[in-house]
Amino acid sequence: MKYIKKIIIHLNKYVSKLSINNFSRFWNLVFIITNNSLRLNSTENGDSILITDNEQSIYISQKIRAWFYFKSINNRFESLGKMYFFDKIIFGNDDIIVDCGANIGEIYNSIKLFNNNNFYYYGFEPVQSEFELVQLNTINQISRPLALFDKNGHTRLYVHKAGADSTLLQDDRYDDGGMIESIRLDSLKQLNGKKIKLLKLEAEGAELEVLIGCGDILRNIEYISADIGFELDQGKRSNQAEVTEYLVKNNFYKASSNSRYVSLFKNNNF
Repeated sequence: MKYIKKIIIHLNKYVSKLSINNFSRFWNLVFIITNNSLRLNSTENGDSILITDNEQSIYISQKIRAWFYFKSINNRFESLGKMYFFDKIIFGNDDIIVDCGANIGEIYNSIKLFNNNNFYYYGFEPVQSEFELVQLNTINQISRPLALFDKNGHTRLYVHKAGADSTLLQDDRYDDGGMIESIRLDSLKQLNGKKIKLLKLEAEGAELEVLIGCGDILRNIEYISADIGFELDQGKRSNQAEVTEYLVKNNFYKASSNSRYVSLFKNNNF
């Protein structure tokens, strides 16, 4: 199975050089031959792909990332949920979920697999093209591209050359993405005084700045699932120690962690 996965990844890299239409046609032929219900369809504007199967659908923009869904869309969402420890959280009705670094909104769909209740989703994504897909893939309470940070204003964005990641911290591996609007989470009036069930935190090295920008709202967050891998100093250093220390000082404890550098923190007040 491992070798098949490697073959698919390498093949996907090669066919990703094709146009979206031809890329979709190629894989649809493979899916038909292998009796896979998955289908890829180019959207009308031709800059994204709608992936569907018998149970789910999702819009993506990066052809190279299509293989994530080749087993099934639900398999991708379930894998993400376990990686971020959603299976360890007891969700309730009308929970508030804050997604920092929403990308295309996969986290929203992942949480739906682990949560049978209604919830309010606040998806923060600063890259315009990715935010447009968030709006297609989720029911989002945020209406424009925004980056969570430790200050309100406009901040320079750096976008990874492959297009999947972005950061507010200068990094030679990233291209200049121009100026974008950044906000502190505690400046969002609709969240003031509200209990937040989960903050999913993925800021490509700026996680500590996002937490500082939470201000007094931090005490109202029950869980924080943070991706704190090696993003600083050109991918050579993690901010795990600084993030953990900050959260422990603010009455959180580490409940779980994994080899993907994702840690789940829980507020002692809950």
